[in-house]
Amino acid sequence: MVASPRIDVVLVTADAPLRAAVERHRPPHAQLTCLDPAEWSVAQSVPAAHLWLDLDSIRARPPDTPVRRVYFYSRRRSTPADLPPGLFVRKPCSATVFQVLWAGTGPAPPPIAPPEVGWLPGWLLHFHELRLRALCHKLVHDLPPLLGYATASLYLHDPGRAVLELVESTHTRPLEALVPLDDPAGHLMVDVALSGRVLQTTQAAAERRGRSLPPADTARYPDEACLVAPLRVDGRLVGVLNLCTTSAGATVPPPALEPICAFVARALHYARRFEQAQTEARVDALTGLFNPRWLMETLEREIRRAERFDSPLSLLMIDLDGLKTVNDREGHAAGDALLQHVATRIRGVLRQFDGAARMGGDEFVVLLPSTDLAGAQRVARRLLESVRDGDARFRGVALPITASIGAAQWRAPWDALQLIEMADRAMYAAKQTGRNRVVSYADETPPPPERDRPGAARVAHDPAAEPPRSTPIALGSG
Repeated sequence: MVASPRIDVVLVTADAPLRAAVERHRPPHAQLTCLDPAEWSVAQSVPAAHLWLDLDSIRARPPDTPVRRVYFYSRRRSTPADLPPGLFVRKPCSATVFQVLWAGTGPAPPPIAPPEVGWLPGWLLHFHELRLRALCHKLVHDLPPLLGYATASLYLHDPGRAVLELVESTHTRPLEALVPLDDPAGHLMVDVALSGRVLQTTQAAAERRGRSLPPADTARYPDEACLVAPLRVDGRLVGVLNLCTTSAGATVPPPALEPICAFVARALHYARRFEQAQTEARVDALTGLFNPRWLMETLEREIRRAERFDSPLSLLMIDLDGLKTVNDREGHAAGDALLQHVATRIRGVLRQFDGAARMGGDEFVVLLPSTDLAGAQRVARRLLESVRDGDARFRGVALPITASIGAAQWRAPWDALQLIEMADRAMYAAKQTGRNRVVSYADETPPPPERDRPGAARVAHDPAAEPPRSTPIALGSG
């Protein structure tokens, strides 16, 4: 009787790019069998030590067989409940992730003395995380014990200011929030960061003397053991991870630290890029204020909060008076400068929890949580005066501008679009009654029925419609 050949990995997926990536990074000695979900059943027995399942493709619960599992997913919330234990990996995956996955299918290397510099432990996949805040927390709280240390701090590099900024720490002593890179005197972390090489020592004081650095506070390294790891990607500094105070676990020797730190650096690099992309997707490039997508997401959330806690919520719709004249007379570059100036004025009157978005053209929206209509009127008054009294200048030419502002307070059962429409109607009334003023929506009749509108950016007013019964506030001349 001939024994069936052993299969190292069975991959079940309908995702062609995932299948191609797994195959592309497969080591020559490893065996891989790819199955379509239609070809695989939960009762199927395969002679494999590893079962890799794409949760975006399958919905059946896999059997509790003694195999090692890897679960690929795009959204964790959509994964089936009560899955057998396994390693969860978010898609899309980098080449390094696949290398670590395939490395985990072979014989486990010794935990303390890896056989070669390129060895990567399987637990590194715990730090395959795109959410920057969550990744920083993991690196400071979960990574130190794996490397044999008890406490940690993580600094991220801000190239614009040439500083290292503290983002997470488990130290009980105070740490500098900002450490300049252009003044390394006294900072072992800065000296190591500029050198680009990982420092692991059990004699921190001697290391400082060897680098001509002044003695440190005795509480800085209680047992003289520390690991300072510059995190670099393609030669550029991403951050610095500082570990100290040896723990019960054995420390990882220097040859293994380099690839581990390289993995961590790339994880941080991609998480920062992901966060930046998320921010840019919600920010107006010209003014730096938020965009309509952010407004709708935030407004819907604030309406739910207002309903739950019975708290007020108000909105200001702002339209600039005469931007077209500036564009026609001075050019669109002057108009852009004016929009940036007005955005600065808007930011200047906002409180910590307020928000502002540019809706396109010369229209802005200010979101005022926990604010009733009277409070919104006070904010609008300050904003109107700030815009009117602070002329912008472009190439030495003054650009006077005023604004028409509509204010509305949310009422149940309005949704986000209806609240925007009420503020928009009030703003249109301010235009019709002389501009350079604030009008508050005060129509007590039920709001108009909900309509199907393409997108969720802006509720346009109908110039032919009757203006609502509104209450003007005399804040400027007509």
